[in-house]
Amino acid sequence: MKMTILSHLEELRRGIIRSLIYTVAASLAMLFFADDIIRFLKFPSDGLIENFLILRPAEPVSIYIKTALFTGIAAACPLIFWEIFNFIKPAAPTGIISVLRYVLSAVLLFAAGIAFVYFIVLPKAVGFLISLSMGLTGANVQISLGAYISFVLALLACGGLIFQIPLAAFALTKLGILTPKFLSSKRKEAYFFLSVFAAIITPTTDIFNMALFVVPMIILYEIGIVLSKAVYKSQLKKLTGEIYAQENL
Repeated sequence: MKMTILSHLEELRRGIIRSLIYTVAASLAMLFFADDIIRFLKFPSDGLIENFLILRPAEPVSIYIKTALFTGIAAACPLIFWEIFNFIKPAAPTGIISVLRYVLSAVLLFAAGIAFVYFIVLPKAVGFLISLSMGLTGANVQISLGAYISFVLALLACGGLIFQIPLAAFALTKLGILTPKFLSSKRKEAYFFLSVFAAIITPTTDIFNMALFVVPMIILYEIGIVLSKAVYKSQLKKLTGEIYAQENL
């Protein structure tokens, strides 16, 4: 039975509410580990920033909330991805195993993006910014802990989202929204957009550090094209088979 527009909207509303519940519950749980998480987030600055500053009386509260919220979203992302793929499932009917594969792929890509930023991008970015600041001030740098945590969390979030590019290309091709021909024809525009995006989110003006974001995004885009072609060929082959079967009835 086909769902009406109102049914889709109602299902979307329920999915959003459930996702918010997952996020709030996970964030509350992460508050108990906030101190350990903050120490983990400070690790890329080890040896570069001796002491962090607290500039406002309420800043520690905002630090704990931001940390718990981000890690709560990260912890709840399997359930959030489940809601997303479960919502779009009627548009491209798939079994429960296929939805689980989508969810697992999304979670692994999100984790890979966070790991990439944490272990590769952040040490380079923090080191560059600290050296730049010391050159300007001529003294040891003192940075607000709240500003540093916001900076780190923003980069980690960008990394997790950027690594969803191949899966997004795969899913959108499956839904018939994108085609590999369109993705290939827009390659130059995509590269330009990705370069601009990298320039915006990269906290340095150094070409090497910017390339740390641009090159992986281009590779991910090309992987997305390959996956899109595979899906498109599979769908075309299935459609051809169905037409052949009908003609021979």
